[in-house]
Amino acid sequence: MAFPKILLLSGVRGDTRRYRTVHPYEQLRLIDVDCTLSHISDPGLRARARQVDIVLLHRSPWDSQVKWLVETTRQRGGLVIQDTDDLIFDPAVFQFIDSPDFADPVRAALYQEDLRRNRATLDACDAVIAATDYLADRARALGKPAWVHRNAFSLEMLDRSEIAYRQRCFERSNVVIGYASGTPTHNRDFALVRPALQEILRRYPQVELHLIGRIDPGDGWSAWADRIHYYPLVPWRELPVLLAGFDINLAPLRADNPFGQSKSEIKFMEAALLRLPTIASPTAAFRYAIRSGETGLLAGDWLEALEMLVTQPRLRHQMGEQAYADVVARYHPRVRASELVSTLNAIAQERRSSPIWEESPEEKHPFLELAPSNKAWVPVELEQSPPLHQLAIHNLLHRGPGTLLLQIWVFLRRFLSPIIPYGRR
Repeated sequence: MAFPKILLLSGVRGDTRRYRTVHPYEQLRLIDVDCTLSHISDPGLRARARQVDIVLLHRSPWDSQVKWLVETTRQRGGLVIQDTDDLIFDPAVFQFIDSPDFADPVRAALYQEDLRRNRATLDACDAVIAATDYLADRARALGKPAWVHRNAFSLEMLDRSEIAYRQRCFERSNVVIGYASGTPTHNRDFALVRPALQEILRRYPQVELHLIGRIDPGDGWSAWADRIHYYPLVPWRELPVLLAGFDINLAPLRADNPFGQSKSEIKFMEAALLRLPTIASPTAAFRYAIRSGETGLLAGDWLEALEMLVTQPRLRHQMGEQAYADVVARYHPRVRASELVSTLNAIAQERRSSPIWEESPEEKHPFLELAPSNKAWVPVELEQSPPLHQLAIHNLLHRGPGTLLLQIWVFLRRFLSPIIPYGRR
């Protein structure tokens, strides 16, 4: 039989695109599924789209290009599936997003417009694939059939983490508690653990706190200023080296914030690749990922959890090793590849009454034979595309000059504004 061709698209750049299109692209190539990775702004997209049977559409707000893509794919009998890793399809969620960027009313208005456009894309697609159960449930509540395909590491992430782990200094007397903030929206999340961290610093002079990225830790840290270290946001390929300096990884999320509840277990997974134990808020994603007391801790009491790991180095080591073994077994690209094929089959059976692949992936038929790892490795230049001018042309053509001018205003204001790093407090 002829196996389907798959197109993986995103409307954004950065780590969210990497996890939701670049990594699945690697997964599918590992098992020799015919797939193409592109971007909604790709000038050659329409030619590519005419050659495929399934489109996976990540974070692509509704515009004339998305409209054409949905209509053309459906006319050809194909499937268009929205992929989401955040609660970006519900305009009501804006009030829960804590970002200093939204002090700019133009930036806030553009983001709210994107929320509405993402909802329109969701309504137009045949089904939804989400990074968490929480997101899948929210999509189902809007009348869309939804499946879960969790975020997973890539082969290069595994390789770089192994190198960073081997270079780690194991003979040291201090204990480093670390927190890596990928975006400036986590200040309220960090506030959950702030009182416990300050008490731990007061009780244990050997403890240091390392903070990565744009995070404002708040006030009250001056007594321990010499034990708090700040690091700028770094490209993901450099992150394992910084994480390897941790002894304990933190992943706080507010349970009363739907935007936080939608987050996946990436922070646990990235730390586990370095054999680090994580203390996390008991959101649904972390409850799925962590066996509390074995591969990490789900924090009921942050002070109790922190003190347990600070004072018991053997327990830290055991949890880190178990977390590593568990993550490699459950999140490896080869495991997720089979799961993704099964998910696509389930969607096809529900939407078209017939599977895409008649064979079961578990039966290891020839088309699922593993490809060499180097064949699946994603080139850096492909991951870093598209350039800004390509995005600008796309927005001009498909969202109009008004939206483009507002986007340029936001970009220039952010670029020209003085960057004031969070200092020691």
